[in-house]
Amino acid sequence: MSLKYFLNLLLFSGFLSIFNSCHPTNEKSTSLILIRHAEKMIASSNDPQLSTKGWRRANELVHIFEAVDIDAIYASPYRRAVDTARPLATAKQLEILQYDPNKLVSFAQEILKTHQGETVVIIGHSNTTPQLTNALAGTEYSDLEETEYDWLYFVEMSPEGTPNVKKLRIQM
Repeated sequence: MSLKYFLNLLLFSGFLSIFNSCHPTNEKSTSLILIRHAEKMIASSNDPQLSTKGWRRANELVHIFEAVDIDAIYASPYRRAVDTARPLATAKQLEILQYDPNKLVSFAQEILKTHQGETVVIIGHSNTTPQLTNALAGTEYSDLEETEYDWLYFVEMSPEGTPNVKKLRIQM
């Protein structure tokens, strides 16, 4: 693992520790990590697979989150999202749960209700990832560009329901 990835991991783990330590009660905050799927092949298909670079990025997520306890992993039903989630799910011994990317508001409510106090990774798309962040936290992030793959959104929801959002760039 390179120094850059180690520092990113250290920074991310620090965010989790800081946010969870800010609550004097026994209740834990809910940590949501929203990631756009990795690079896809240029194809005429509506459901392309990951490119070689995309597979490298998907596998690198295992190293980035190796020190993070993850309770659930969600992906949209599209191949590129599921394939991005697969290495991390395998490493964490978790099933990839699917969500409907056309029903983000109800999915946001379900996630906050079902996974209270847990850490959840959600793999989406250039439009659904920022839109889901907005639905969860009341923010106004715009859609990512078609060529942007290295942003992730970290939504920390306090037990009282107060969101704290960080948009982080993880370059590979």
